[in-house]
Amino acid sequence: MLNLFFIGGGILTLLMALRPVHLTAWDYLKYGFLNGFSFLIFGFGNNVLADWIDKYLPWTGNIVLRLVVSILATIAYTSVAWVFIVWTYILFEDGNVMSLPSLLKVLPKNMNSFYFSQLITFFVSVVLHGRTFLLGWRQSSVEAERLKKERIAAQYETLKNQVNPHFLFNSLNVLTALVHKDADLAERFIKQLSNVYRYVLESRDKEVVPLSEEIEQLEAYIFLMKIRFGESLKVNIDAPDLDGHIAPLTLQMLVENALKHNEVSRNHPLSIDVFLAENAWIVVKNSIKPRNSVGESTGVGLENIRSRYKFLSQKEVVISQNDGFFTVKIPII
Repeated sequence: MLNLFFIGGGILTLLMALRPVHLTAWDYLKYGFLNGFSFLIFGFGNNVLADWIDKYLPWTGNIVLRLVVSILATIAYTSVAWVFIVWTYILFEDGNVMSLPSLLKVLPKNMNSFYFSQLITFFVSVVLHGRTFLLGWRQSSVEAERLKKERIAAQYETLKNQVNPHFLFNSLNVLTALVHKDADLAERFIKQLSNVYRYVLESRDKEVVPLSEEIEQLEAYIFLMKIRFGESLKVNIDAPDLDGHIAPLTLQMLVENALKHNEVSRNHPLSIDVFLAENAWIVVKNSIKPRNSVGESTGVGLENIRSRYKFLSQKEVVISQNDGFFTVKIPII
């Protein structure tokens, strides 16, 4: 703030000194203070204005709208500030507190200073708004790169879970038993297993997918798990057709997480509910019965989902645990 006062006031006072008008040392001191005060009002005020606009209308959104709003807001603020500064100059020169009607009569005589103020403010605003644009663009680039890495990590984790020896061994064991007992069910099992792998591969380069596709893929995965666990696994999906998107493989990762950390047996069946909440969230809720031994965690899971949604949505993933249930709420994009 002091830099704006002294640098701005000094420059404007120097410009006054170049005019062929005789001024005393007291005049230069007085006008130096007034010029510094004026530059502070214009510069500091527009800086605050730029930060306020950036908070509610960042450059990373609608650039054209942001540009128009910034220009109009700068012109409006500068106009109001100019009126106040003219009133201040008259007060310093004449010592009179001018009324609003009298001030409005004087303003047309000072239009040159108005145009000069708008010109100076324009260049200052270009610097201020340009700074926020570059910072926003840089932050957006950093977030995009971080999201890309996290998405790749999530895809790798999910794909690794699908092709790891345990998953293949269990799937092949189930398939072997089905071939001898129920050929038709074995054929459905193969088709659903194929659907699970195909979806993983097709969605690997996508940031979001339609919610309907994610639900369809989840149903294929749950079909495989119910064949394996039988009545020990109870899954209820209540998600009617809804226009919206979700990060790929999110629901499957949550179901995998529930299966990994909880006992699934006749004595302690695992219950999982997938449903919509207020048409803006999709919820995965499972009963809690911790397993005695859990394999080593890679640390991707829930934290990865949280991190991805910090970039994809203004809403955060909500995780809670109470009344014997573990609940994850995912915002629909």
